[in-house]
Amino acid sequence: MDLHMLRKIQEKHPEVHIMNDVVDPSSDHIGKYKELVSKSQNLENVSFNWNQMSSQEYEQQMKEKNDNKKWDFIHMIQVLYYIQNLEETLTFFLKHLEQNGRMLLILISGNSGWASIDKKYGTCLPLHNDTCAVISSHFIKDIIQKMGIKCQHYDLPSVIDITTCFNEDSEEGTLLLDFVTQTLNFSKSAPPSLKAEIMKYLRGPECSTVKDEKIMFNNNLGAIVIEP
Repeated sequence: MDLHMLRKIQEKHPEVHIMNDVVDPSSDHIGKYKELVSKSQNLENVSFNWNQMSSQEYEQQMKEKNDNKKWDFIHMIQVLYYIQNLEETLTFFLKHLEQNGRMLLILISGNSGWASIDKKYGTCLPLHNDTCAVISSHFIKDIIQKMGIKCQHYDLPSVIDITTCFNEDSEEGTLLLDFVTQTLNFSKSAPPSLKAEIMKYLRGPECSTVKDEKIMFNNNLGAIVIEP
């Protein structure tokens, strides 16, 4: 994703040197990005600054160093679930956005199956914990607008085939069900009545559609573009 965006920026501004500050707490993610960069051509005008840390840790580091650097483009894709103080973090990074810069936020849509499950079963499943919460793009949009900042919201249709979740003999389905419910060993740990209810709900129109005998989970995303 990052490399694709870099290509687009290069196409529009071929004469500009690009500084790509990468922030990710996962060594695996950073390692894969470095490997992809090493195999890519025409990146002579791009410099990379690798930061293996969370966005909150990066924010704190900048504050401690009194770093006033600014960026023309900031993106936070599937990041905001892990932020404890959303308004504070958004305000901080917006202050580090150039006058004509853009910020892109992508996370689950408010009309996704994820949001639907959270609304109905959030108190029964570990969807919220000390490090992560299920929040939607529509929720973030409301926060941004309350901050008095204009933004644009775009729906990004997406589905996940969860048919195997309904096959108790499928190892893939068992793991996928853990992912969808955000519950380790959901099939074995959930009370039978709750499991039956959630399985029925997952198959229903609130979460999924059935096409060609496949159950397609609503994985819609929302993209928010901020232009201060």
